[in-house]
Amino acid sequence: MHLTLRQPNIFQAVATHSSYTRAAEELHLTQPAVSMQIKQLEDNIGLPLFEQLGKSLFLTSAGEELLGYCERISQQLRDAEDAFANMKSLSNGKLSITVASTANYFAANLLAAFSQQHPEITIRLNVTNREKLLKDLKFNRLCCLIRLEDMAA
Repeated sequence: MHLTLRQPNIFQAVATHSSYTRAAEELHLTQPAVSMQIKQLEDNIGLPLFEQLGKSLFLTSAGEELLGYCERISQQLRDAEDAFANMKSLSNGKLSITVASTANYFAANLLAAFSQQHPEITIRLNVTNREKLLKDLKFNRLCCLIRLEDMAA
């Protein structure tokens, strides 16, 4: 099945309102654009999703099945939005820092202060020797590096 991310949203709006027109108003689209997206979705699936009886619009069994999937897809997208918003706001997440052993105590003090300001962030401090640190950097095995010169600034 090939569908755009917009089509489940349009389908849900039509199913919720039992109306192409009200769905179009909610989504700020034209009614023909909504009808076209539903038609494309039905063609792609190979089954009708709605049945019109007089002026009333009803979900078919295929439509009911698709609605469940669309609701789960929408929830997953909302969860992803929430996760990214949390990452942007420093309200949760992980911070991994590797320092040379010469910066261990200074880095620990800085991270303690950061941790007090952002208690939801999980911090991992890795202390290693300079040679290993440079080797890990060369092969992109470190997420973050604090150099003694940077901390003194």
